[in-house]
Amino acid sequence: MTPRLVAFIRLLRTQGLKLSVAESLDALHSVSLVGLHDRELLRLTLRTALVKSHQDFPTFDALFERFFTVPRRRRRRRGHPQAHTSIGVGQRPTPQHNGLPTTPVPPPPGSVHRPAQERRHETPDTASEEAAHALQELAALEEAWHEHIAATRSPQESAPLEHAEAQRAQIRIDRPFPPDRLATMYREVERLAARLLSRQARRTRRAQAGRFDIRRTVVRGLRSGTEVPFTFAYRRRKISKLRLIVLCDVSGSVWQVSTFLLKLVHTLQAAFASVRSLVFVNTVVEVTELFRRMRFPDDLESLRHYPQLNLFGLSDFGRVFYQFSQDFLSDLRRDTVVLILGDARNNAFDPQAWALGEVRQHCRRIIWLNPEPRREWNTGDSILAAYAPCCDQVLECWTLEHLAQAADVLLQP
Repeated sequence: MTPRLVAFIRLLRTQGLKLSVAESLDALHSVSLVGLHDRELLRLTLRTALVKSHQDFPTFDALFERFFTVPRRRRRRRGHPQAHTSIGVGQRPTPQHNGLPTTPVPPPPGSVHRPAQERRHETPDTASEEAAHALQELAALEEAWHEHIAATRSPQESAPLEHAEAQRAQIRIDRPFPPDRLATMYREVERLAARLLSRQARRTRRAQAGRFDIRRTVVRGLRSGTEVPFTFAYRRRKISKLRLIVLCDVSGSVWQVSTFLLKLVHTLQAAFASVRSLVFVNTVVEVTELFRRMRFPDDLESLRHYPQLNLFGLSDFGRVFYQFSQDFLSDLRRDTVVLILGDARNNAFDPQAWALGEVRQHCRRIIWLNPEPRREWNTGDSILAAYAPCCDQVLECWTLEHLAQAADVLLQP
């Protein structure tokens, strides 16, 4: 039943319910305790474990009714066609004779629908037979569910979820959004950050587990004088957290993308040893403390009134990099990653690319995100070609997909 519950949790997330991994695990554990014998108990158990607000109860109940209700299979009998009925999880179909309902047959003593508490003292053989019977019932339920969905879905709903995810990833983030749409976009960024953190955790676990080292295993086995010939040896790789410095252009032309990047970095802080946030138009201003207590998007407007930040000035990347090399060069180490967001439109000022080159000599790597399509680079007053040799990677960043790719590169050790 676990795959079905996981699919149901994914469905709830696609409908806007915020479900954490811990809540999902609690739901799976609770279902293992109460069993599947009572459909109403199953619904209440899942709703208690997964739904945090009473406002989401109608959505949950509707999705549960649709997800865990499957059509009863038709049995064609000569001269006695049966009507199409539905049964739910934990409910047995009512036997019929000549089209009329009869007294239901009680379930057998070894039925899978009994509570988990009553099955704890069974013998291994009985438990194995019951598990096999449960797998058969779940397989039949899975097949019937897919047949039901295929018959009831509209052509638009029958499109695979991957296509919907691809469409969501292509949403442009360099354009202004209405307030309600903006809140939705911030939730999308939070989901993106959650996926990236989960992926980073898997990488860390694999690195800590290590890879099997056959050479060390053989050498250790030859040296040991015990009866066991081999003791497995693993080659483990230590992954240390990086330090991140974000240098973000907040001028009017890139303000929208900057807010999404700052939101993403704000959510990913746990993946780094330390995070420092710097914003600029023509001078560098540190806003690290502001972002530690900022609530998106409510407090975002406070950034516009931050001291020493002139949002009405002309962008001057050369002056910014010179100031950064003078004031923050001593804070750079070999485990520091510098993330720059900007369109490199310098308004005919001196590029001072040498200052960015000096920064590169003192940090681990520099990643530049450009919120413009690649075809617009180095056009007009854009001087990205002057700064690109000093950067390890220069990436586009004007869709959610670009933002996800940039964050994945950023989290690489």
